[in-house]
Amino acid sequence: MAAPLPALEPQQQRSIETRRRLLDAAVEELLENGYGKVTTVSVARRAQVTRGAQQHHFPNKDVLVAEAVRHLARRQSDELAAQLAALRQGKARVANALDLIYAQYGGPLFAAMFELSLAARHEPALRDLVREEEQGMAGTVHALGRVIFGPAALRSADFAARWAAALSTIRGIAVLRILGHSERALQRQWRFARGQIVAALSQ
Repeated sequence: MAAPLPALEPQQQRSIETRRRLLDAAVEELLENGYGKVTTVSVARRAQVTRGAQQHHFPNKDVLVAEAVRHLARRQSDELAAQLAALRQGKARVANALDLIYAQYGGPLFAAMFELSLAARHEPALRDLVREEEQGMAGTVHALGRVIFGPAALRSADFAARWAAALSTIRGIAVLRILGHSERALQRQWRFARGQIVAALSQ
């Protein structure tokens, strides 16, 4: 039997909480103001921590943004995994799972990553980091296909290719949502696409 982990000291716990608040604030700044306007000062102000505390954890913008990218990717993966685990079994489970993936790709966390991807075109170090985290997230979602579709996926030799194509469709529609296209039109498009995906991957 494994020994219990030692409890964190209050100071350690405060340090972890401060770091989390700074990373969450950095993501919110990216969403509201874009990468170009993110500063360590604005992040510290939003997180309601002192400049000294911010500099202790993240001495400059490059370090802060790099850690925010990793934090964002973890948040995306953790949220999606928790939501999928909470789904009830039944006929609607596959469609509901696809809805969750679509909502994730069309939601604020992916929008922040999208913003970083655009900014990274002119920032080589940031570009490599964003690509690495995006690929990790894509791999996580891709692996969920066999969990969502179960035995149907295991029987099909080309399931991986069809699931990859389905994810490309989901991301494509979700990006239009981020860009502000009509929600009503996108819902119609998504319902049709979801039906096609379910039919194609449940064979």
